[in-house]
Amino acid sequence: MLAAPGVGPLYTRLRPQSLRTRLLLAASVVLTAFFVITGFALESAFGDSAQQAQRDKLEGIVYSLLSALGPSASGELTIATATVPDARLKSAASSLQAALFNEDGVAVWRSVNYVDLPTPQMPAVGEWNFQYLDEPDAFAMSFGLRWIDLADDPRRYTVMVIEDASSYRAQLQAYRRALWTWMLVCGLGLLGVQVLVLQWGLSPLRKLIAELRRIELGEQQDIRADYPDELRPLTQGLNAMIQNERNQQTRYRNALGDLAHSLKTPLAVVQGITEDHDMPPQLRSTLGEQVQSMQQITGYQLRKAAAAGRRTLAEPVLIRPLCEKLVNALVKVYADKNARFELLIDPRLRLRAESGDMFELIGNLLDNAAKYGNGLVRLSVHHEGRTALIEVADNGPGFPDDAEELLERGVRADMKKPGQGIGLAAVYDLVRAYEGQLLLGASDLGGARVTVRLPG
Repeated sequence: MLAAPGVGPLYTRLRPQSLRTRLLLAASVVLTAFFVITGFALESAFGDSAQQAQRDKLEGIVYSLLSALGPSASGELTIATATVPDARLKSAASSLQAALFNEDGVAVWRSVNYVDLPTPQMPAVGEWNFQYLDEPDAFAMSFGLRWIDLADDPRRYTVMVIEDASSYRAQLQAYRRALWTWMLVCGLGLLGVQVLVLQWGLSPLRKLIAELRRIELGEQQDIRADYPDELRPLTQGLNAMIQNERNQQTRYRNALGDLAHSLKTPLAVVQGITEDHDMPPQLRSTLGEQVQSMQQITGYQLRKAAAAGRRTLAEPVLIRPLCEKLVNALVKVYADKNARFELLIDPRLRLRAESGDMFELIGNLLDNAAKYGNGLVRLSVHHEGRTALIEVADNGPGFPDDAEELLERGVRADMKKPGQGIGLAAVYDLVRAYEGQLLLGASDLGGARVTVRLPG
């Protein structure tokens, strides 16, 4: 018996089966990675540019303060507040501060809104020092200079300008919002374009699938549409496979018909000889048994070989009408047993199989159930996922304990054993031809139950 399919690894179950889904997923990952990397790069570049603009602005303010430098009455270098070019340095509520430090780190001049801060690091003469201050969240620009007074006494000074970073952060936040909004809009737009491109690019595959479905339904015999160069070898191969399979089935059936016709006459002649009363009774009996056995074996093997099995692109068979014909015939055959049949089959249900094979398979199961049951037979056919499930149950004595072993031993043992095994052997061969599974068990009606699982 064939084992039921196992459960695959987790990654196999999670892997998308649709080609369109795979392409969309891959495109989404690539687009997302591209936009995220591009967004961070642009954000970083804008931040560097904004900081450079902040540095240039503070340098300009320092230069304006240098232009306002002059000696005080005590000889110290100072800045006259009235001559400060930037009006913000004259306002107590301004976010811009400035101060002039001597070489001892003492502020000899400060703007009106300057707050006491730790003594800054004094840059060398002629050097600039731009830095960010955590407290009070501001940018600072310092410049070192040397002042030589009239007494030719050089002194070092440092000009420092501090501006609150809130405007810089607000500018950066506004840019970040605008950047990621447009990135999201562009990403969704490109993804939509990708969907349209995939729809257009995969349209030949959808057309091919539609043609294959029409072939399965018997609406056309082969693939006829024109396809791109990449798919043309596939369509030509499919047409060749379909035609070869049909020709092969025809050859098989013709050969089997010829074989049956060739054997019919010799067997009839031998059968006639057994009816010769001049022949000794014991010989006539022995010869008659052998001829009958030959006829049974030949008939069985011909039916077995004629089973079409799973056929590529076969037209699905409407099951309920086929089962109703079988039931109508069996009701007459087993009228003496008052046989009753229950059919649990959706009228729209179709199975992908040959109608002759289904007639043989279901017919044997119903015949066995009616023959060895006690008058009640129930047939159920339905789908469980991608598996077709056929169940026949009766209210008879059920199967013997060695029923499973009997099937596994092969057809010859089934043919020689009287009882249900004869019909089940033919059913088992058909099930194997369809790569299915046959299970024997007990039914809830009190008798035997045969379950057949077929792919599709």
